Amino acid sequence: MKHDKRFEELDSLDKWHLVHDNQDIRGWPVRSATGDEYGRIEDMLVDREAEHVLAVRMDDGRLVSVDHLDLQDGHAIYREDRAASSTNYTKVHQRR
Repeated sequence: MKHDKRFEELDSLDKWHLVHDNQDIRGWPVRSATGDEYGRIEDMLVDREAEHVLAVRMDDGRLVSVDHLDLQDGHAIYREDRAASSTNYTKVHQRR
């Protein structure tokens, strides 16, 4: 699992709220396809202009694109070659 520096300027989800609350994956464990544990998702990161979640921050500080995560029953599988099924995060709204 790699740290992706291009996501360092994104907003924390705390400044936003998801249109669909069931897409909140903070606290979920992240595993490899073979079951190795990578850690937990600490935060979800939002592109301000697109108003979409683009990445997650792991509990060890690594930033990972959501494109590499395959969400399954309360955990995420990290796939280096992209997710097997793409999760399409709908718009987020800025908290007021």
